Amino acid sequence: MNEIVKGKNRAYARYEETLLRRDSLRKEAELLHLRYIRQFGDLIERAFRLKVECIRKKKMIAYCQQRANKGERINAAALDNYIERQMALYQKELEDLVAGVKASKEAKTISAADVRKVKDIYRRLAKRIHPDLHPELADDEALKEYWHRIVVAYSHNQLKEIAELEALVEGYLAERGKANTAFVIPDVEDKIRESEAEIEKILSTEPYLYKLLLEDEAEVAQKTQELLDEIASYKNYAAQLDGVLGTFEIERWVS
Repeated sequence: MNEIVKGKNRAYARYEETLLRRDSLRKEAELLHLRYIRQFGDLIERAFRLKVECIRKKKMIAYCQQRANKGERINAAALDNYIERQMALYQKELEDLVAGVKASKEAKTISAADVRKVKDIYRRLAKRIHPDLHPELADDEALKEYWHRIVVAYSHNQLKEIAELEALVEGYLAERGKANTAFVIPDVEDKIRESEAEIEKILSTEPYLYKLLLEDEAEVAQKTQELLDEIASYKNYAAQLDGVLGTFEIERWVS
């Protein structure tokens, strides 16, 4: 069995650093996503609104054509009810997108110095109670709750909250004499490989790949133009669909 005891094998230090790097990259990816939405969110929202509108009009045309093919009159109320059901999922996606753009604009920013402080505190706490590094603490419900709050504070750069949590955790551990408990981590080499694979996935997928785009003014300008072109294309398509819809006689009568 490939097992280690903390402090008696270099593999523990490798595992610890791998986990901390993985968590740091996860956080960086989240911040890159936030920057991406702040940069392009308004255009993305406009494009998606127009896309949803085009989908709605296409479904209206399909409904009207089906009725026309059967020689049936087109009831506006029935059409509206049908479209509302058909568009429910798209509308939910649009609402989520709008909420995400709004949240990104309202998210608070802090200084680089404070970001480093948050990172340092997180690293100290991770070494003390990270669930993957401390299986002997896995059944401690209070520490589970503390760790959840720590992850949230770290992800959102909440310096005050994470500093307070460090004091709470240290006090909690001191009261219970758990500061230097020896423990075993099984299959540590496998766990290191798993963490390294997670790191590679983070580095090779969005939102981490936004990093190259956001740091290049030419790329930002190109992406902006692509979104503007997409918006113009949807506007033109919507106008064409309106023309098709205008060929149907939609009656406003009550069935």
